Amino acid sequence: MYVTGISMGGYGTWQLASMHPERFAAAVPICGGVRGSHERTAQRLAHMPQWIFHGDADDIIKVSESRMMVAALREAGAPIRYTEYAGVRHNSWDRAYAEPELLPWLLAQRLSSRAS
Repeated sequence: MYVTGISMGGYGTWQLASMHPERFAAAVPICGGVRGSHERTAQRLAHMPQWIFHGDADDIIKVSESRMMVAALREAGAPIRYTEYAGVRHNSWDRAYAEPELLPWLLAQRLSSRAS
């Protein structure tokens, strides 16, 4: 099972995945962020592959939200990919879901005993 969401659903992606990390093989938050501690959330998700997307010109949810979470996940050793689209505003999901590598990458992820 995989989890993805856009905008507030991007926030929800990280919240749901961190509440139930044993349920998801991978997460794809798009133009989202984290309420609360980035570090604590990253620790809960350190085992989970994630591909994070954000537009650097997003005027609804600042790109710094994804950047902070990416930094925390990298510090925690999480297997992540991060794509930041130059000049793209809030609708980065148009490009993210059109990424030719996204679906094959997502479907290659498997849930294993690595979850805590």
